[in-house]
Amino acid sequence: MKRKKLNIGIIGIGYLGKYHLEKFINNRQCITKWVVDSNLENIKNDLDISIKKTTNYKEILPDIDAISLVTPTKIHFKIAKFFLENKKHVLIEKPMTETVTQAKELVRIAKKNKVVLQVGHLERFNPVMKRLSNEISSPLFIEVHRLAKFNPRSTDVNVIFDLMIHDIDIVTTLISRKIKNVSAFGKKIITKTTDIANVRLEFYGGAVANLTASRISQKNERKIRIFEKDKYYSVDFMNSTINKYQKNIGRKKELFSSKEFKYNKTDALKDEINNFILSCYGKEIPLVDGNQGKAAVETATLISKLL
Repeated sequence: MKRKKLNIGIIGIGYLGKYHLEKFINNRQCITKWVVDSNLENIKNDLDISIKKTTNYKEILPDIDAISLVTPTKIHFKIAKFFLENKKHVLIEKPMTETVTQAKELVRIAKKNKVVLQVGHLERFNPVMKRLSNEISSPLFIEVHRLAKFNPRSTDVNVIFDLMIHDIDIVTTLISRKIKNVSAFGKKIITKTTDIANVRLEFYGGAVANLTASRISQKNERKIRIFEKDKYYSVDFMNSTINKYQKNIGRKKELFSSKEFKYNKTDALKDEINNFILSCYGKEIPLVDGNQGKAAVETATLISKLL
C-alpha cells in the first residue's frame, strides 16, 4: 500500500530558510504545502502556485503533518510548542531554544504526543563526522577551531549559541562522559554579545576539550584535532578530510605513519531533511533528537554564564 506523503510547512524564509524550502520542495517523499514568514516579500513570486503563503503560522495547522522551523531563536519555543502540542513533527534549527527550561518543555511535549523533535546540528551529517563517530573510542584531548566571517544575521545570540554550539554537540558526542568542569573566556568586539570565545571542558575520566569560536574572522575555518592513545586525527570539516597519525611499532625511523582520508562533499542539509522525513514515517530515528539538542543548550548556557 502506498503511504501518504507528508505535508510540510516551512516557517521562516530568511537566508537559511530559503535553503530548507528548496530541499523540501525537491524531496519526493513530502509535499511542501505552506511557507510562513513575517515578511511575504521574502518569498519568491515564482513559487509554485500550489504552495500557500501566510504571515500567521497558526493558519497552516490543519494542512500540515510537520514543520521546519527556521526563525530567529527567540521565537523557536513559542512556535515549536504550538505545533508539538497539536501533534505535529518538528525540525528546529539550532540552537534549539534560548533556555534550558524551554528545551526541556519541548522534549516533554514531543515525548507525550509521540511526535518527532529533531534539532538542526548540521555538522553531524558531514561525512567526516560520520567517520569519526564510528572510529573514535577513547579521546584524551580534543582541540576545535571554528572561525567565521562576520554576518549580521546571527547576532541575536552570542558566539556560543551561534557557532560553538556545533562543536559542543560534536565534542559531547565523541566524549561520552559527563562534563566535570568548565572555564571560559570571551569578548564583545563589534556586537552587543560575545563575538569571540575560548572554552575548556573537563570531563569525568580525564578527557579535556579546548574550543575556540570567532564570528569576526577574516576567513572561514572548521577544524578539529582529536588525540587518543598512540594516535591522533587532524580533521578539516570544510574540505571533508581526515589525516590520521598512528604511532609506529618497533624501531622505525619515523615515529608516526600517516594516512589521509578524503570524502566527497555531500549535501548535509539534504541529508538532514531526509533523515527528518524518514523519522516522521518511522523508518529512521533522528540523528540529533530533542534530548541531544537540549544537552547542547545546557552546556552553551553554562558557558555563557561564565563570560
